[in-house]
Amino acid sequence: MQGSHLTPSVCRLFYSLVALLAFALPISTQAAQFEQVGDYQIHYNTLTTGFLQPDVAQAYGIVRSRYQGMINVSVLKKQPDDSYKPVEAMVTGDVANLAGQSVNLAFRSIREPNAIYQITTFRFTEDEPTRFRLKVRFDPNIEPYDLSFIRRFYGE
Repeated sequence: MQGSHLTPSVCRLFYSLVALLAFALPISTQAAQFEQVGDYQIHYNTLTTGFLQPDVAQAYGIVRSRYQGMINVSVLKKQPDDSYKPVEAMVTGDVANLAGQSVNLAFRSIREPNAIYQITTFRFTEDEPTRFRLKVRFDPNIEPYDLSFIRRFYGE
């Protein structure tokens, strides 16, 4: 994050998420992932909220639990100088287990001077594949982008 002007709370959230992803996700999905859609990058990651630092969880109103997960989505737009800048996005979707039981997700926006995140939490069953179906709208003139993936979660 050298050279950026991020607030201490954003840095703590970012470093907490990155550092803890190594422990929260299976080896094949440890890194945050992104999808390129034209000039936009949709970055997303998931983790168990029990891995968040207590001060970070408190600052963002997230309950720490070994059976609660969190999704973090951010959208970046390519600039003329080839850098990427965070942009507003609206994220909706659901999370489901193998039996097809699904729950709608309620994302909320976290805005910082140099970052915009859409986050939500959800309950999961340990070691069960969990399916996510998200719609990410980053441009009001085009249809939302469908983003689907499956993760397994493990408590602390």
